Formats: sequence, structure tokens, C-alpha cells
Amino acid sequence: MNWVEIIIVSLALAVDATVYSFSYGLILKQRRTTSALWLAITTGAYQAGMPLLGYLFGHELKIYVEGYSSALVLIVFCLLGAYIIYESWTGGEDEDNDNSTPLGFLALMLVGIATAIDAFAVGTGMALGNIGGIIQSTPQLLSVVGVIGAITFACSLSAFHSARLLHHLPTRWLETTAGLLLIGLGVHAAI
Repeated sequence: MNWVEIIIVSLALAVDATVYSFSYGLILKQRRTTSALWLAITTGAYQAGMPLLGYLFGHELKIYVEGYSSALVLIVFCLLGAYIIYESWTGGEDEDNDNSTPLGFLALMLVGIATAIDAFAVGTGMALGNIGGIIQSTPQLLSVVGVIGAITFACSLSAFHSARLLHHLPTRWLETTAGLLLIGLGVHAAI
């Protein structure tokens, strides 16, 4: 196995979750620690689970996922981004008005899927030996997906909390920026 390649792929896979976590970290003001942990756990678990599924079932499921994965990411991120922008501009004129709430279970699951859908293709590549070399045993496979999940968890948590550095800026503009980042991420995934 090529661990350098696996770590580079893990960092690349973590980008979507990192951008989303940063965007949500910009706007969330209540229950930040719990929300950051749940977001990092969810994105990390999905980033670990999707390559595992791709490795185990990639050849059979690829035909069902491949055609619309980019569209799914585009729709989810554009809807989330548009909702954040809408709420920021319709929530009243008070800049201290806090309309942001922690993500619910369904939203966390959608974010997990949307940020990890490309990890499925990585799992398929791992099964073919094209990514990270030949995986020869179950413990090796579990260690690889564990590293992918752990890197995403760490990146997501760090991004969420680093967004706190920008909280001195007006809330409405932070929320608009966060929404635009999500829409841009969705558009980028669709290109």
C-alpha cells in the first residue's frame, strides 16, 4: 500500500466537508461545540463509509450512482446555500438576530452524503488497485478508510472552529458568504 497516496487522496476527499464546515461555522452561534462535533463525526463517518461501500460494491453500484452524483451534490449544496442566504436577508434588520440553528438529523445525513459521494469512486478505485496500491487484507482496508474518516473529521472540526475568527464581521454578510460558498461548491462538483 502507498500511504502517501492514501493521505493525499484523504485530504482531497476532505475538501468538500471542510468548506461546508467552515461555511456553517461562519453562521452558527448556538451550541457550537456540539454542532461542530456532530458535523465532524457525520462527515468523517460518511467519508470512511463511502470508500468502504465503493470497495465492496463499487462495480455493481457504480452504474446507479455515477450518472447523477454531481447533480445530487449540486442540488443539496445549492438548496442549503440558497436557504442560508434567504434566511440571512429575511430574518430582520437586526445584525445580532440569530436565525442559525444546529443542523438536524436529516440535514446532517444530507450533508454527509453530499460531501462524500466522490469517496465512493475512490473506493472503487481502491478495489481495482488504482488508488493506494493493492489492499491485501480486511485490516488494511479498515485502516485506509479509518485514515480517510479521521482526516475528514480533523479538517471539518478545524474549519468549523477557524470560522470563529471572522465573527466580528456583520452576520448578514457572513451568512451570505457562507451560502455563496456552498452554492459554489455545488456548482464546482457539477462541472
